[in-house]
Amino acid sequence: MVTMSDVAKEADVSRATASYALRGDTRIAEKTRTKVLAAAKRLNYSANLSARSLRSGRNGVIGVAIFELDKPYPSQMSAAISREINAHGMQAIIQQTMNSREDEVSILRRVTSQLCDGTIFSPGNVSNEEMKALTHGKPIVLLDDPSVRPVFDSVMTASREGARTAVAHLLAQGCHRIGVVGSDLAILDEPSMKNSVAARRLSGCLEALEEGKRTLSPDSFIGLEPWDEDSARSLAHSLAAQGDFPFDGVFCITDSMALGMIRGLHECGISVPRDVAVIGFDGINESASYIPSLTTISTDREDLAHKAVSILLDDLNQPDGRTKPRRQTARFRLDVRESTMLGR
Repeated sequence: MVTMSDVAKEADVSRATASYALRGDTRIAEKTRTKVLAAAKRLNYSANLSARSLRSGRNGVIGVAIFELDKPYPSQMSAAISREINAHGMQAIIQQTMNSREDEVSILRRVTSQLCDGTIFSPGNVSNEEMKALTHGKPIVLLDDPSVRPVFDSVMTASREGARTAVAHLLAQGCHRIGVVGSDLAILDEPSMKNSVAARRLSGCLEALEEGKRTLSPDSFIGLEPWDEDSARSLAHSLAAQGDFPFDGVFCITDSMALGMIRGLHECGISVPRDVAVIGFDGINESASYIPSLTTISTDREDLAHKAVSILLDDLNQPDGRTKPRRQTARFRLDVRESTMLGR
């Protein structure tokens, strides 16, 4: 069995340095950490969780609770988090909550608080106070925390900045009649939804329109539930049935909806991008291989995973190190593909 000493020798560092690096200790330089992780990977190092638990009171397992694992983005994000956890010589237990309060409570109470050293969690229906009680003081990092005043550390997708970039791209492509699919503007008037993913993406849309000196009617912002391909496909049929399609550019606030919109438009004889440009948000793997390939705001999932796991391990290694919650944002990029290449 490969040991920590073997990893240290392979990386040409001390055993203590190798141990700290694999645990994500922030005192270890990033260059050294990368070297140690690469050595562990080459040797197929796997931590002895039973021995670790006896020595430290931890079992080397991180809980990950996500809304839906059967949808592309949360599934691919969970995979990235799992890889990052494994790179630190730890294991991940990944659960899906299905946006159910009962499931969220059950997972926090029965799985993560009892079996895991800490939790990476997509909050939905459980309050901050309940999360505190259910995790029994163990560290927790939230993904896209909707709280206006954060209580826990969190890592956010660049919803506002990404949506602003998406709509600015449609404007730059010459689109004049832009539609936004996923949520209507009413959500911005709900205090409890002010920091939700939908609200932040709508805010980014409005910022881009203001910067471009454009305005859209409230009817151009279309709520959709659920956020999936079938709903967007049906919406495309409904809009096409009204006569002339009302938009020459559409921003769907997830890639799944964008792919459904493209499919529905095709079935109605409307060409993307010749008649309508379509852009999504998330950067799911399928977006590059679709026909036409989808222009999207791609969240850097590896960066998101690295930030979430690093914060959690920092909290584990320095449990009393800070009192103010940290909120970091994952990097993103605009991937321009066929669905917005209008040639105008």
